[in-house]
Amino acid sequence: MAPSVLDYHSDCSTFALSFSPLSDSTSSLKLAVGSFIEHRGESNNNLTVVGLDPSYLDLEDDEDDTEGYARSSRNGALVQTGSAFQPLARAPHPYPPSALAFSPARLSSSLQSSSVGTAGEATREMVASSSECLRLWDLVGDEAPLGKPGQGGFVGAGRGAAGSRLVQRAMLANSKADYSAPLTSFSWSTLEPTHIVTSSIDTTCTVWDISTGIPVTQLIAHDREVYDVAWSPSSRDVFASVGADGSVRMFDLRSLEHSTILYEATAPPTTQNGSKTSPNPNNPSSSATGSKPLPSPLLRLAFSPTSPTYLSVCHADSADVQVLDTRSPGVPAMEVRGHKAAINGMAWGGSTMANGGETSGPGWLATCSDDSTLLLWDLSTTTPSPPPTSRSAPAVPKGITNPVLSYTAPSEINAVAWGGGGDWVAAGCGRLVRCLRV
Repeated sequence: MAPSVLDYHSDCSTFALSFSPLSDSTSSLKLAVGSFIEHRGESNNNLTVVGLDPSYLDLEDDEDDTEGYARSSRNGALVQTGSAFQPLARAPHPYPPSALAFSPARLSSSLQSSSVGTAGEATREMVASSSECLRLWDLVGDEAPLGKPGQGGFVGAGRGAAGSRLVQRAMLANSKADYSAPLTSFSWSTLEPTHIVTSSIDTTCTVWDISTGIPVTQLIAHDREVYDVAWSPSSRDVFASVGADGSVRMFDLRSLEHSTILYEATAPPTTQNGSKTSPNPNNPSSSATGSKPLPSPLLRLAFSPTSPTYLSVCHADSADVQVLDTRSPGVPAMEVRGHKAAINGMAWGGSTMANGGETSGPGWLATCSDDSTLLLWDLSTTTPSPPPTSRSAPAVPKGITNPVLSYTAPSEINAVAWGGGGDWVAAGCGRLVRCLRV
């Protein structure tokens, strides 16, 4: 049995993570990892695709808990371990990627066409990355690890030459403007995989057709910066977004004149003299002028893949996650409370985690935080609290406070991803990306 902990040791700080949807088993695990280098100069940011070294499939966790070693299933010997993942391909990236995603699995059959992908080469997957624009990359060639000389003791280190390359297919930006506002995130439609929607600090969301490189539509989505966007896994036309105005908005491509406000954050409480009780540098109050304080920005959102009527959101500098039900907008259906510091990322588990797909609740949720913990929540059988008995009584979200799994990392966790057929969760903390079997 393979180890339950698999590490990738990067040569620089990491931020964005994404599992390949074709990694439906442990043996095929593949990750896209984005760097986070703040100062340009000595080294540039990069996008790296890493794959599991097959040698690790012969190792088992050491019962003696000898740090840095695992036991071979063939002869029982202790083997020194290092990075279980080896780089397959790497490409320079001008800025740290704000988000990464592999192409949906159903796109793989069309990647050899002239309109999508790099024609004439062995391409099964694409990777998208966002920063000052949206970049599309083809992962082409054989998937042999790059290997690094001199890594004695690392299983499989130095095997073979590089056989894969990341080839930039397209760079999508607003060509009508002299300045392209930075993109905060994007979402790839699983049902219409030639469509990607991006979010930007210029208050807009743009839907791109990657087969033509032309925007399908661009709309002003929020009153302030848009921080995240997510396509509904159950619709080709519906996506949602969150932003600095504290709202969750849902859009339908068939009727873009109207949007549905699913949730609006409330402004922080104030004292009698108009000042806030809990100052927040990211949410400046205008108490000096007596104006109304701004609501708390919403930074992240994600749809449940097993119950798409549910989606999770998190506030800036908040340790809690709100779970919304699109069928009952206005008040969160549930509130997940377990972290002691700000939430940095969320990821929903795949269908294999939901008891064969039968679930009355939103499914499995992973959350990571500045408190260096990764928490897993089983919400597959959790349902919202019953409605108030009277109209005057306020609706209260159902509080969830008991995670099924808690893992403490060596440092703050700034990214989380779920993959490997629902069996693995990856957590990014500094230069370490740690994958845990769940």
